[in-house]
Amino acid sequence: MLELVIVIAIIGILVAVAANRLLPYIDEAERISVLRVEGELRSSLVMEAARRIVRGHSTSIAELEGSNPVTLLLEPPENYLGELSIGESEEVPTRHWYFDRHSELLIYRPGIPYGLRTPDTIVDTPAFAVHIEFADRDGSGSFDATRDELYGVRLVRVAGTRWLSGMM
Repeated sequence: MLELVIVIAIIGILVAVAANRLLPYIDEAERISVLRVEGELRSSLVMEAARRIVRGHSTSIAELEGSNPVTLLLEPPENYLGELSIGESEEVPTRHWYFDRHSELLIYRPGIPYGLRTPDTIVDTPAFAVHIEFADRDGSGSFDATRDELYGVRLVRVAGTRWLSGMM
């Protein structure tokens, strides 16, 4: 009987140690997944801008400002819920993407960390916006293809930078 108790205690210790070592990898996999989607979105934006320039529609690049970049992907992420309004976005489950029509932001709701963290650990919610970069030669504050020089289209992190950089 004593041997059985010792074996159960050893197995319990091994499970606790394994869980302590493996659970942070689940959090890291989630973070890497978000970074992968971010990279795909950046590539899609550049490709769309290039497509418009090649076709002679460079003036239409201004339409990308504030747009939903997920519409440019061939396949959206499996956990993408679509474009939501203000009231709908409050009910989004964790570990899902959505585009907030009101703020014109693509948002990812991270889950509660699996790893053993302090109770006051807060995971900031990553949010992204599409911005066009240009030289505002006329000082209007908005892109005018006839006067301003276009630099490109960017996907900008407006929130969640700390979590995405792995500094928690």
